Amino acid sequence: MKHLSVFVVIASFAVAGFAADPGKGAEVSGPAIGIDAIGGPDGFGYRYIDSTESTGFEPTYSFVDITTTGTAMDLSDDGEGNAVIAFGFPFYGVSQTDVRIGNNGGLFLGTTTGDFFAGNACPIPSTSGSTAQRINVFWDDIDSDTGNVYYENQASCAHPDCAGACFVVEWFDRPHFSNIGSATFEVILCDSGDIIAQYEDVNFGDVIYDNGASATVGIEDEEQNATFFLEYSCNTADLSDGLAIKYTLGPVPVDLMSFNVD
Repeated sequence: MKHLSVFVVIASFAVAGFAADPGKGAEVSGPAIGIDAIGGPDGFGYRYIDSTESTGFEPTYSFVDITTTGTAMDLSDDGEGNAVIAFGFPFYGVSQTDVRIGNNGGLFLGTTTGDFFAGNACPIPSTSGSTAQRINVFWDDIDSDTGNVYYENQASCAHPDCAGACFVVEWFDRPHFSNIGSATFEVILCDSGDIIAQYEDVNFGDVIYDNGASATVGIEDEEQNATFFLEYSCNTADLSDGLAIKYTLGPVPVDLMSFNVD
């Protein structure tokens, strides 16, 4: 009897309810949601893949340090500041140049107002603080006692996966509220539309916060459509030092499971 190899595509999609602001110093809301190395698509078509994969589509971890070349924002605890991307960054079908950077580990695109409130929302999507497009790099209650937040436009991107220009935001040596340890992470917006988040050090020295245990990571565009969001993780310690995550509309292999049928 011949054996037939059958491949089954496994896909899942769920729309989360609107998450609420838990308040400064409060426990984050919602259930812990773990991750897979490959996820999506969301309602627009974005998928993610992280650097633990070996499919040929995974991002390269190559941290782009801009602490000596970028613009220091001197953000306060729970503070935000505005910057301009030097090219039209395509995100959820809209070309954006305005970016609002929050000390609490995220970006708003296409706006110069809005607040990344203290503590994350889990699960996403969330309209708290703004209904603008949002990139949650490491959305948590980040303090400002040490380090700084930097941004930089690069005409020729230093990351090997961005062939052209890019915009980099780095949260360097930032502690968790209230002045607990420190973490360093960044996001790179490629002119191709790919987004690469990189985590150099996400260990605060406290298991409550280490490796994303109290953070939300993902992208969303609640302004246009409630199904336009893609969550990598929330409230789970699934991040690690040396991890890169790419959000893309480009090719990403789906998870397959094979089994034999007689």
